[in-house]
Amino acid sequence: MEYPNWFKQIAQHNFEQFLLPLQGEDRLHFLQLGAFTGDASVWMCNSVLTAQSSNLTDVDTWEGAPNEPVQTDMDFDDVYNTYLAKTEGMRINRKRSTTQDFLLNEDLWKDFYDFIYVDAHHTSASALLDCELSWPLLKSGGLMAIDDYEWTHPDGVDIHAPKLGIHMFLDRHEGEYKLLVKNQQVWIRKH
Repeated sequence: MEYPNWFKQIAQHNFEQFLLPLQGEDRLHFLQLGAFTGDASVWMCNSVLTAQSSNLTDVDTWEGAPNEPVQTDMDFDDVYNTYLAKTEGMRINRKRSTTQDFLLNEDLWKDFYDFIYVDAHHTSASALLDCELSWPLLKSGGLMAIDDYEWTHPDGVDIHAPKLGIHMFLDRHEGEYKLLVKNQQVWIRKH
């Protein structure tokens, strides 16, 4: 089955602007919360994480999101197999887990990331929780991108969209970051 490449449609221009300057640097560690079919994963590995000492950690349940009607007819076993085929042979730590279970794992606190991409379950509460739990894992000077800032749920209820949670996170951490861009995504650099 052919799946939409939302990364190319929505996010790639921001990734090029903010991540390409890091291309080829040693010991870069990126974390992606929500990987879907791996389009962003492939781009990051091929375009930025090119040094042997650099890697990506992808976290996803590969079960879909119940609040997203576009995903209700997708076969998520096939989505996962598509992801595995696209990312085969790449330096990726694949974690099939909820983002909260992954981020609350005490072993994680030995790892810190240069870039964190928050693009998992698209609700206000999930966006807030993913940002809050991953924020301490982001290095000083590191980048965080939060996807789906302008995404709206078909039911039109704000609580079913990430924007409110993103605003709560940004308000709570005001003074701890520099805002780089706010379009369909929010990109910030941690002080």
